[in-house]
Amino acid sequence: MLKITVAICTYNREKYLPQLFASIEKQTLALDRFEVVLVNNNSPGNTAELFQDFQRKNPTLQTRYCEEVQQGLSFSRNHAIQHSNFELITFLDDDAFIDEHYLTALVDEFSASPDTMAIGGKILLHYEDTIPKWENRFLNSLLGYFNKGDEKLQFTSNDYPRGSNMAFRTSVFEQVGLFDVSLGRIGSSLSGGEEKDLFNKLYKHNMKVVYIPNALVFHSVPVERTLPSFIKKQGIGTGKSERIRCSKEGGFSYIKRLFIELMKWGASLLIALYYLITLHYQRAKMILLFRYWVTLGLLYK
Repeated sequence: MLKITVAICTYNREKYLPQLFASIEKQTLALDRFEVVLVNNNSPGNTAELFQDFQRKNPTLQTRYCEEVQQGLSFSRNHAIQHSNFELITFLDDDAFIDEHYLTALVDEFSASPDTMAIGGKILLHYEDTIPKWENRFLNSLLGYFNKGDEKLQFTSNDYPRGSNMAFRTSVFEQVGLFDVSLGRIGSSLSGGEEKDLFNKLYKHNMKVVYIPNALVFHSVPVERTLPSFIKKQGIGTGKSERIRCSKEGGFSYIKRLFIELMKWGASLLIALYYLITLHYQRAKMILLFRYWVTLGLLYK
């Protein structure tokens, strides 16, 4: 009977933790089949106190509080992996919350498919304020949105689950290694690339990764995350992370990535033109600005 570790790696997101904890309390999976491991990555607020309150309210639930002093999401995730007691692990963002059947869906899928090594699911947006005027299906992923439809499918090597909703057999990390600590968010920075890097390793080992729509996560979107200043920081961070990842891969990886960026510019110009024609100026503007910011991070240190 498979059991799963729920890993929450958190930095300075105290206001969101209660809603995540509440969604965990509502899970349909039996309490003896999962544990909750919270890794505090030097949060300045009352993260420890909030988790202690969660523990008091759920005395029969297996819980563990950890601290990771090395700053960075990849350090925190690796800490959680190394302290997991079970055969499965899922990583939950501290500003997200989960459907009541989330853990059941993951465990059932892993149980039914022994050759599946990782699972990703649908991520829907939970806006805290008004939806930004630039919002569109091509940029929603910047806010955490991920939706490949309502049917189960297998990921191909050019796609992968997103960090807010990804689960693994813990044996995976014994074979491909842990998250690259030179990639991913550090403190309030918006770098990334560690998830793409990890899934590339899975694909090189011919591991099966599937998408299941009923493993559902909701990602909170505060108004500050929709501001151009935030999107700029995110775009530059994305480009920088891709540059670092490609330099580690070596060979023609960086040149290949520049070629892909050129193709993305072509697509962005066409999309922006469509939005201009249909009088959606803010959407057109953000499409081009984001592409520019990614390119900036990709080209310059």
